Amino acid sequence: MTVQPNEITEVLNRPISQELLARDLTRLAYVAKDGTPRNVPIAFTWNGSEIVMCTTKNAPKLPALRNNPTVALTIDTEVHPPKILLIRGRAELDFVDGIPDEYLQANSTYEMTPSNGSSGRRRCVRSTTTAWSGSS
Repeated sequence: MTVQPNEITEVLNRPISQELLARDLTRLAYVAKDGTPRNVPIAFTWNGSEIVMCTTKNAPKLPALRNNPTVALTIDTEVHPPKILLIRGRAELDFVDGIPDEYLQANSTYEMTPSNGSSGRRRCVRSTTTAWSGSS
């Protein structure tokens, strides 16, 4: 089933979707290089049109995403019954020098120090999810 852009906008503009898009953690599901499924928690930020996730340039998920950019995201709450936003789409990889602004925004509640690998000298990958469908 192909979801039309206006349908995606309608889902993302719902109050529950906006609440979930304001969170800082999603679960990223993708297909690993060996063909098996992976599902990892990752910080993200919503910029109003894209979900942006950042990782280091040597992260194991990068070769897999280059090979198969199809992803699924789950953003949810920890209470029962949970509020859930499910998103499917394609990851676009954007290699940047230093720490992307989105990384700092997504991790603003965490202490950024060289000891936890957060120095400004590492290259990061900015991954955005586009062409997606969702439900809440």
